[in-house]
Amino acid sequence: MTDEQYSSALVDTPPVTSQAFSLKAADNVQVVSLSLEELQEKNETKQMGDPFTEVVLVTNHLFGTKRNLKVIVIGAGVSGLNFFKKAEEQGENLDIVCYEKNADIGGTWLENRYPGCACDIPSVVYQFPWRPARWSHYWSQSEEIWNYLKTVEQENSFVAKYVKLRHQIESLSWSDNRGCWTVSVKDLERDLEFEDHADVIVNCTGVLNNWKWPAIPGLQTFRGPLLHSAAWDPEVNLKGKRVAIVGAGSSAVQILPSIYEDVDKIYTWIRSKVWITGNFSQSFVRTDGGNYSYTEDQQKIFEDASHDEYLAYRKMVEEPFNKRFEFIVNGTGVQQNVFDLCNEHMRSKLKTKPELVDKIVPTDFFVGCRRPTPGYGYLESLCGSKTTVFTESLRNVTERGFIDPEGNEQEVDVIICATGFDTSFKPRVPLLVNGVDMRQKWSREQHPPSYLSVGFAGVPNYFVSGGAYFPVAHGSFFPLIDSFCSYTLKLVEKIQTENIVSIRPNETKTKQFLQYANAFLKRTAWNGPCSSWFKGGTVDGQPALYPGSRLSFIKLLESPRPEDYDIEYQNPQNPFSFLGQGMHVCEKDGSDLTWYLGSLEGGEKESDDLRRKMAAPE
Repeated sequence: MTDEQYSSALVDTPPVTSQAFSLKAADNVQVVSLSLEELQEKNETKQMGDPFTEVVLVTNHLFGTKRNLKVIVIGAGVSGLNFFKKAEEQGENLDIVCYEKNADIGGTWLENRYPGCACDIPSVVYQFPWRPARWSHYWSQSEEIWNYLKTVEQENSFVAKYVKLRHQIESLSWSDNRGCWTVSVKDLERDLEFEDHADVIVNCTGVLNNWKWPAIPGLQTFRGPLLHSAAWDPEVNLKGKRVAIVGAGSSAVQILPSIYEDVDKIYTWIRSKVWITGNFSQSFVRTDGGNYSYTEDQQKIFEDASHDEYLAYRKMVEEPFNKRFEFIVNGTGVQQNVFDLCNEHMRSKLKTKPELVDKIVPTDFFVGCRRPTPGYGYLESLCGSKTTVFTESLRNVTERGFIDPEGNEQEVDVIICATGFDTSFKPRVPLLVNGVDMRQKWSREQHPPSYLSVGFAGVPNYFVSGGAYFPVAHGSFFPLIDSFCSYTLKLVEKIQTENIVSIRPNETKTKQFLQYANAFLKRTAWNGPCSSWFKGGTVDGQPALYPGSRLSFIKLLESPRPEDYDIEYQNPQNPFSFLGQGMHVCEKDGSDLTWYLGSLEGGEKESDDLRRKMAAPE
């Protein structure tokens, strides 16, 4: 039989099944032939045979078959959108459902619309690596960023395909007996609760989405408009008003200079020292460090996403962020240089109010202890004649205003709370594993037992974007989130192709990672004596950051470490049942069967030409 005749005979041959051959069993071996569905059913009902007999389960599937999995994604912000895209590129046989509590996609950039709200990372690097856009400004305002995310969603029909808006997760419960998650969901439109089930959970809620009111006595008794930066009411007019701004983080730093010209009077509180730096990547902007609009000629470069100049510009702006990790490491010359530059910058900006210098300019911790806060116009506004700065905590709010440090009531028209979010990293809803609520189990810990920021010790088939020990402190989130999504999908594929029921970070390996991370972090500015959300809002707590640079994190996630996971198989007696009936899917799906020799650009035509050239001489 020639090669052609043999190949022709195989064209319509059905896949080999386990019934097509036999195994000679030893006296104590029982050979059973099953489909993948039958294997899963046996595992779910725990009917794996006589425990005193060695059971060999030979399934009739092709090695490499990706079984169907249900994946529930929580949140349709940046992480959720990125996961949908990567799943379409990398995934197969995935039934994806996303529950989003808001009325639209966008997460943080949908919710945060306060005056001056913008990203302090340059626009051309604060975008999906796979979807560069045309930006109007070097640093983008929140509305433009949300419009970009909405454009990406509409281009890909993500909502139509995956997302259920106005649906909130109420609880998640994993059962080893059932081998799946039971998810309680609330339909906020109809005020109804229902249950869904999933093989895998991907938590894409992020870090900055659970805002909170500050615990200030009398706050809720205030009779005027009470605003929060993360839930801004655009109907409130601040023109000519007396305004109190509580908080001195990123939101407050953007709000104050944005409203300064409109208001009559501003009171603000800076209760701890903070580094107010120049904007990031100032070498690309105007000399005063302010934002600027791209010209028409510059924006033409953005119109062609494949344009080499656009890619070169993106890489040029991105690269400095990947060189900054050294200033975080204690004892380096770079760290001292950055300290000196920022110290000089703040002192020069505060020279008209020198009494503020000793109150708010840090002297006992380095830049980066808390996230550096770029603040164009903020220090100038603090020094303005309209602004009164208190360096003690706001102790009491009244119906008409607040009580100042001297005990006098100061009347204001509006109170703005720019006090941030709950950044504890702990689950915000009940997270149960075999009936045990992980929130209670971890209640005495400052941070949950996070494995590489992507999951929790002992919690199966649960992946977290931006969890504790994520590298949140430097650079754009987008490439980091992209790496997380690819990492997660690699493990999901492992679950699909190797007949795995569950995969969970090993308790010991997680503990060892945290021991190393915590030891390393003592060598960094992040461990300094400042109040930081990296440490859960404490001064002396443990930073929950990745122990290294962002490039180190990206490289780490390129290859999942299965040796760090506890794996439960559908056939616990013999996990190699995933090898199936002896053949791989590539042998039946039209793939190149000699891929290991390299690929041909010309495909079949080139192969046919070569066959004629190399035919045996007559």
